[in-house]
Amino acid sequence: MQHDPNAHTQVTEVPLPAELTEPLSEDASTVAVVARTAAETALGVPGVHHLGGIAARAADQLRQQLGRSAGTAGVQVDDEDGALGVRVSVVVSYPHPVIAVADEVRKQVTAATRQLSDVPTSVDVRVLDVHGPFDDEPSPLGRAAEATGDAVKQAATATVDATKRAGDATGEALKEAATVTADATKRAASATADVTKRTADATADVARQAADATRDAAEATADATRRAADATADATRRAADATADATKRAVDSAAETTGNVRDAAAETLVRSSELAADAADSAKDAAAGARDAVVDAAAAPTAAESTAPADRAAAEDAAAAAAASADAAAQAADTDAQAAPPRQDRS
Repeated sequence: MQHDPNAHTQVTEVPLPAELTEPLSEDASTVAVVARTAAETALGVPGVHHLGGIAARAADQLRQQLGRSAGTAGVQVDDEDGALGVRVSVVVSYPHPVIAVADEVRKQVTAATRQLSDVPTSVDVRVLDVHGPFDDEPSPLGRAAEATGDAVKQAATATVDATKRAGDATGEALKEAATVTADATKRAASATADVTKRTADATADVARQAADATRDAAEATADATRRAADATADATRRAADATADATKRAVDSAAETTGNVRDAAAETLVRSSELAADAADSAKDAAAGARDAVVDAAAAPTAAESTAPADRAAAEDAAAAAAASADAAAQAADTDAQAAPPRQDRS
């Protein structure tokens, strides 16, 4: 039992109720440990006859069985919003002052609970009754209170049983509902699976048909492309052949035309050379005749002797010029005949 070491109150060892002597379980909650400590501490304060009254004990037992809080006889601990609320109900022994006993109980319980937890804790002490020599025999009020406590206990037991039965019935109902839900879920899953399978099959069929149509279109496109390529190749080949033929004919025609022109020019040049040669021969003959005439005239002692020397000199110069001209014409004719290209045979 723990209590405030600074308190100047004498602590008296008192026999504990059976419920306070039973050891707590290893997994006991903080609330249960605080309730046990508060009860032991309050019972150790001088002037405390016992904890709780008959009705208070019955009400505490009812709240504990309903799971609303934890506690022991005359002590109730509530956990609300992270804070502990401890309520201690005591019966004071006569003739101890009631207020002093209540203050001491509050002080001791507060000090003891603070050593157990850092959670904020408030302690409320209620004095239910004063026990004296006249209370050794139960009074009619005590008997009525005890009867009330028994009735409350019975009501609490009945409530717990009813709650348990309701819980069992609820569990069965929940189990049945879970089974029905599982069956419905299984049926829905099966139906969904069937619909999904049918949808997948239909999608696969549509995809297969689309693939076939795409393959047919690709083959048709390939055939058309191949035919177009063949036609283009044929047309290109025919155009190339026609272009080659036309080019060959043009080349042959140009060559023939060039040959004709060259032959004509050669014939003309030869003809001109022949004419020039003839003219040169004629000029030579004329020059020779003129020279001879001049010589003859110079040699005859006839009237030419009476001719003036100036006229004779002029005649000689003219004859020499004519001879020079005839020689130049003959040389030009020879040069043209040598420069003329030979005539090609186009046969």
